[in-house]
Amino acid sequence: MVWKAWRIGDVIHYPGTQEVEKYVYTPGIHGLEFAKALKEGRILGMKCPGGIHVPPKTYCPDGSPGELVEVKGPWRIATFTIVYEDIYGNPLPEPQVLALIRPDDARRGGLIHIVKADPDTVYIGMEVKPRWKPPEQRTGHITDIEYFEPA
Repeated sequence: MVWKAWRIGDVIHYPGTQEVEKYVYTPGIHGLEFAKALKEGRILGMKCPGGIHVPPKTYCPDGSPGELVEVKGPWRIATFTIVYEDIYGNPLPEPQVLALIRPDDARRGGLIHIVKADPDTVYIGMEVKPRWKPPEQRTGHITDIEYFEPA
């Protein structure tokens, strides 16, 4: 475990592991519409003054209700990491790329998802597209997108 500090020289490392409770995300009033759209193979965002928020927020930063819109992309990698172990510390058969992915017109937010690509070829700004599960397998969860792949 690493204790957060303001300067890198102040970082204190504690050997061992830390238990983390399961995180539960409460999507707000637009969560149902977002989930229904995922089941249909679409991604919704909230159009606000200044840009689009993905996933949709309950309200825009200025307090206005905004407007739900379909976001078609293009989608780009905003940042990423390469994962070599699963959550239990077991080595993965092959490294996975985990990325924050945003549409070009997004102001904030994005989707955190797997990018199926050779880790050596992935870069910030790379254009990607969602790869959807077959319609009969979709359940209205973010996992209805199997992964993102290079566009």
